Amino acid sequence: MATIKDVAQHSGISIKTVSRVINGAQTVRPGVREKVERAIRELNYRPALAARQLASGRSYIIAMIAPPVTYSYFSRIMVATADACRKVGYHLVLEVMDGDDLSITLSCEPDAVIVVPPFADNRQMLGALMELGKPVVRIAGRNDGIGRSVEVHDHAIAREMARYLVGRGHQVLAMIAPPRPEMAAEERLTGFREGLATSGLDLPDSHVVRAGMTFAEGERAFRDLMALPRRPTAIFAANDQMALGAMACALRMGFRVPQDVAIAGFDNSVEGQMCYPALTSIHQPVEEIARIAVDLALDRGAADASFAHHLVIRESA
Repeated sequence: MATIKDVAQHSGISIKTVSRVINGAQTVRPGVREKVERAIRELNYRPALAARQLASGRSYIIAMIAPPVTYSYFSRIMVATADACRKVGYHLVLEVMDGDDLSITLSCEPDAVIVVPPFADNRQMLGALMELGKPVVRIAGRNDGIGRSVEVHDHAIAREMARYLVGRGHQVLAMIAPPRPEMAAEERLTGFREGLATSGLDLPDSHVVRAGMTFAEGERAFRDLMALPRRPTAIFAANDQMALGAMACALRMGFRVPQDVAIAGFDNSVEGQMCYPALTSIHQPVEEIARIAVDLALDRGAADASFAHHLVIRESA
């Protein structure tokens, strides 16, 4: 089994500098870092976590607080964050929390904590996390001074979705909105409403149904919208799970998608790509969001938040 001395000898770099590369130090010159990383790959070197912990007083662990769900957005953000951690010499530990029990008991002693929706805007959970004295980073949380937040800039892309649907000839539109206005995902509603307004259309409150970001809630919301005196011909859902629930319900009720009602979502999930008709959605740059969250958690300089969403047009709208 290769040792750090072997890596130093193979790369021609000092043991001290090799150690700095392994520990994610940002002061190492790119050319030197590349030599060390190449030697690590060629020798299949695996640094001992316990030795690094003893030498530095750090755990080299980032904990992620996530809900007990497995659909595409969460699996993508978890994998992307684990990869971003690995690239800087850290390990990701997933802490699954029940939404009804917000007591914070972590299975390890992490150096930092990353929180994903819907917990990213749960003030009770965030308050308990802040009391642990660890850096807290929130993915898609409001920038309200609690920890550090990776803002996902949903407003502009939701406005673009509105313009796209209007451009397809729709005049009566509706939205399946996030369950609570205080969530950062509320920007998807405000952006959609603003986009309609710029086209001279209104989004009345009767055509906004709040739902719990799940497939079943999307089904319920669709039934409510189809019971309106003036049925919408296009529906935008705040995530793909609700959009898929709405589409399944539409097909069961005998509506054609998109001929009778167009349906669009938000997340560009794998599930939305595998169904028929395939779901029009909004792509989130999950890998970039995860990288920024890890950089913020480790205070690795100024985080670069220059990422952008884009529309993915498919058969459903």
